[in-house]
Amino acid sequence: MFRLTNIFVIFGQSPLATHQKARSLHMSSSSGRSPGEREHPAIGVVVLAQLLREFGQDPDPLLAAEGLPTGLHLTHHETVAASRELGFIKRALALNLDPELGLLAGQRHHFGVFGMWGLAIVSSDTLADAIRLGLRYIDLTHTFLAWSFVSDPDGPRLSPHERRQPTTARRFLLERDLAAAATLLVDLLGHRHALTSVSLPYPAPENLQRYQAIFGCELVFDAPAAEIRIHPGSLDARPLQANPMAARLAEEQCRQLVDQMSGAGSTVQAVREALMEKPGQFATFDQVALRLKTSTRSLRRKLAAESSSYRQVLDQVRETLAKAYLRDTRLTVEEIAARLAYSDAANFSHAFRRWSGTAPGRYRADAMISARKQP
Repeated sequence: MFRLTNIFVIFGQSPLATHQKARSLHMSSSSGRSPGEREHPAIGVVVLAQLLREFGQDPDPLLAAEGLPTGLHLTHHETVAASRELGFIKRALALNLDPELGLLAGQRHHFGVFGMWGLAIVSSDTLADAIRLGLRYIDLTHTFLAWSFVSDPDGPRLSPHERRQPTTARRFLLERDLAAAATLLVDLLGHRHALTSVSLPYPAPENLQRYQAIFGCELVFDAPAAEIRIHPGSLDARPLQANPMAARLAEEQCRQLVDQMSGAGSTVQAVREALMEKPGQFATFDQVALRLKTSTRSLRRKLAAESSSYRQVLDQVRETLAKAYLRDTRLTVEEIAARLAYSDAANFSHAFRRWSGTAPGRYRADAMISARKQP
């Protein structure tokens, strides 16, 4: 029997906003910014704009079209609306400059650009500590993906999950994050030997040289989902700049930054944590409000301000747990349905199709095929 030995999951619709007490870019309502819309650290926009300039393209018209500052008036210490960043990415991709633009962007994501989050992970005592801490505070980054880390007898792996239906920027977002993860791994350990394989959910490109240069491990294309597999022995590896005191101070700063976030996802995260206290016996909306020491009316209002609701957060928690159970255990669909507090397998299967576009059995079968391809 497979055991789901350890799962650290980051759920959510989109990342939080504030970074290093960033100065937000306040746009008027006429520019299309919705009240309560989430923001990202601007580093993703800054890096992509620099890349476009190096390709001989002026990014200013694309930035202006999305209501973003032009010229050199945007710094990575600021924040931008996530929807505007995604719009800018799509406009950049439409230029057809390079099919691996995401890889090129990800290579520039060294720990230094992530501020306190980057300092916290690079100062961690072990690679496992760095992963756990990085996921715990991943909302301080500009990822559009929901990342999870699973450590089981088959080997540890990091998995980025798409929060919404795939967009035209899907490949860019996946490859940017995966290349950034590989770049951060080199920053941490000085090498990529900890990587055993990288999986991507689309056909292999004609030129694999960039992928091989960046990841330096087995590449699996047409996989059911994106995934990074890590050598089990590497989890105890000590980062080159490990510093327990610096790590504690940086983590405390990360915690304060998250606590200081207003209207950018902190309530959603608190609700997730409340629901995860007893998976399968999920707290009701009233119980969550009681745990958070607020009224149901106030909690409903705060969630709405973050474009979310109790039902949406519960669905996200259930979806991520369901995929982990299907991938990493031999629990039947009926048993998984019970663990996720569904009345029967039919209701669970209906919900799973709504989340992923496929049946639970098919998802598990695809995951098994992918696992057999691994070394």
